[in-house]
Amino acid sequence: MHARQLNRRTTEAIVMALLSLTAVGALRFPVESRAMFVAEVLAIAVLFIVGLFRFPTSAALLASSIGVVVMPITLAFIARACGSPIAFEMTALTTFGTASLAMAIGSRRTQAMSLVASGFLTLFAVTISDDRYAVVLAMAWMAVCVWHLVANHWERLELCAVQQVRRGTGVRPMSVLAAITLCVISGWGVRDRFAESKRFASGFMPFSGGSHWSDPAARSGVGTGDAAIAAKDHAESFGAVESDLFLESTESTLFDMFSDSIGEPKKKNKWERRQAMTPDQVLEAHAKTAKSEKGGSSFSTDRVPPKKHLNLTDATEKAVIQWAGPTGTRLAMNRYDTFDGVNWTNTANHRQETLSHHVQGNADWFMDPTVAGSFGQSTTRVNQLKVLRLDSTRIPVPMTTTGVHVKEVDRPDFFAIDDDGSFFMPGREKVPPLTVVHVAYAKVMEDELWDGLSRGQPSKMVDLELEDHRLEDYAADWTAGCDHPYEKLRAIVEHLRSEFTFDRSVETEADRPIDDFLRSRRGGDHLFATAAALLARQIGLQSRLVTGFYVRPSAFDVSAGHTNVLPDDVHVWTEVRLDDGRWFEIEPTPGYRQPIYTPSVWLVAAQLTAAYWPHAIAWILAAGLLFATRLFWIELGLVVVYPIGAIVWPKKRTALAMRVLQTRARVAGCPRIAGRPQRDWLLAITATHQQLRDAARQFCDAADRAAFAGTSSSSFEHNASKELLMNLKIRVFRQLCKEESA
Repeated sequence: MHARQLNRRTTEAIVMALLSLTAVGALRFPVESRAMFVAEVLAIAVLFIVGLFRFPTSAALLASSIGVVVMPITLAFIARACGSPIAFEMTALTTFGTASLAMAIGSRRTQAMSLVASGFLTLFAVTISDDRYAVVLAMAWMAVCVWHLVANHWERLELCAVQQVRRGTGVRPMSVLAAITLCVISGWGVRDRFAESKRFASGFMPFSGGSHWSDPAARSGVGTGDAAIAAKDHAESFGAVESDLFLESTESTLFDMFSDSIGEPKKKNKWERRQAMTPDQVLEAHAKTAKSEKGGSSFSTDRVPPKKHLNLTDATEKAVIQWAGPTGTRLAMNRYDTFDGVNWTNTANHRQETLSHHVQGNADWFMDPTVAGSFGQSTTRVNQLKVLRLDSTRIPVPMTTTGVHVKEVDRPDFFAIDDDGSFFMPGREKVPPLTVVHVAYAKVMEDELWDGLSRGQPSKMVDLELEDHRLEDYAADWTAGCDHPYEKLRAIVEHLRSEFTFDRSVETEADRPIDDFLRSRRGGDHLFATAAALLARQIGLQSRLVTGFYVRPSAFDVSAGHTNVLPDDVHVWTEVRLDDGRWFEIEPTPGYRQPIYTPSVWLVAAQLTAAYWPHAIAWILAAGLLFATRLFWIELGLVVVYPIGAIVWPKKRTALAMRVLQTRARVAGCPRIAGRPQRDWLLAITATHQQLRDAARQFCDAADRAAFAGTSSSSFEHNASKELLMNLKIRVFRQLCKEESA
């Protein structure tokens, strides 16, 4: 038998199918048995090649195609029996790829189906891959696909042509190059605009969950069982996946998390007067101390370097909370407004025992009475928060939170606002595990910051004498040249983020850690936030320290649609008060995203006008001058275009001359009517001037001879075109139009 001859369509379809299988193979190769993987590849290749070239009959080809499709399934059972199991989803993807390969050697209809299948498989495999270079496979598949489609287009033209269609030799390469360039530009445009993907703990596919007890091919991904998936994989669902004993054993307070992440507060050895205490008094004092630490009544800036206790590392799920909302968000739990040089405490009284009850869309919302009127406006956002294992009554919420909602809860005594302005659940020891809280918070515009910060006198809670400069000297140096308070505040934040180094392992030796921080320019986020708060007070703004959690963009789980917030995500930042009583946050610590305050269109226009008004005036004058002399520049451009085009395309100089004439007429206000012959139009418009009419007739005769008679004189055509172009300028067209209308 003769070997089968592959045509262009079949070859290109096979190449695209092989690219899709390569994308799947790149996922499987690092995690599977090398011997079984190589055996499967060789088996598929041998069966496909033998069936395609050795036995090219229809029956043999059909048998070979079926064998190629079922080969991954057969080898999956063999591998499982040999103790090297292959994940079911990988077998399914490989089978999908071999089906695409089998369809590539069929009819034109099956080849079209193969193209769609291989394209989907390639994009899917590249999307779930952790390799940054996997996109090369997608670009290669797209290049072959464009090449294939362009070739099909030319073949259809040849079938419809009377004699022959002359193919442009550069059409296919240029089409492929344009497609690849478009992909590169698009990829560059969306770079860093999406959250980073998160690799599962021990696997790479969402279906590879469970342990080896449930399936030999499982890789401890997201777990198995409907309850586990419902409770852990989606922040908006509820499910009791762990026993109360297990949850209690792994919960930590915010105090413990900060001790693990930024270090424990230093213990001061103070010798004071002592007196004997009864055992009851000792227990009572210990309970008060524990309650104080648990409630976060103070926050110390003087800490030892952190030592990881790893008390949550052994837990199956390390996340403390889950946040279904924008990443880069800060979730506040405690706020402090008074600083004594070492410790932050709260002296404010923003307590609200009774919250406003609002019903919105059959949901019971409990709102802060001071801002309840803003609920439901266009600037209000609603996101979800699930508490997993947090030993606190505080609810971690974003800044400017206006209200909270828990499904099926309609009692106002479930929620309240504490003295420092933080939401909490009174009458409880902690927020119940797996509670899903819907949080409504207002979006702050940049315009409000410019309008809502008034100039005031420095607000000093403590007079800090630093070793080299006073605190106000730092504020004066960093805000030199700034006038508005918000402008000064941004300058302070920028200095801290650009000139200081974030390092939680630094140990301070001075009595006041802020001294060492400003001198060494290195420290933890609690020192960055403290410095920002104190410097904000030096420029006349009210500020406070905030502790809570930071929603890391890199922790976003694309498949689940939420972000797991871990104990290591504890964070400290600063809030500044607006004149209307609201507080907005600033992020002085480098490495953390700054909050986004979007300016309005009017503010952007005002800022651009203030910054570039001399340039704007110059551009307006230049644009006015350019518009006034537009006819001159258009004429100059057309005069330059024709001789260059005549050199580059000598056979098309007559057509180019006609285009120049029509452009001049269009600019002059007398364009050629669509459908009217060019000869009739040109002779009619020059009818009132004999010299122009003769030049136009000579030009048209030369064009007719070149187009229809097949004989032409290049020099004659060029001279006729040049003479008419020299005489028939834009101003002449305008004059002819006036005479014709008169």
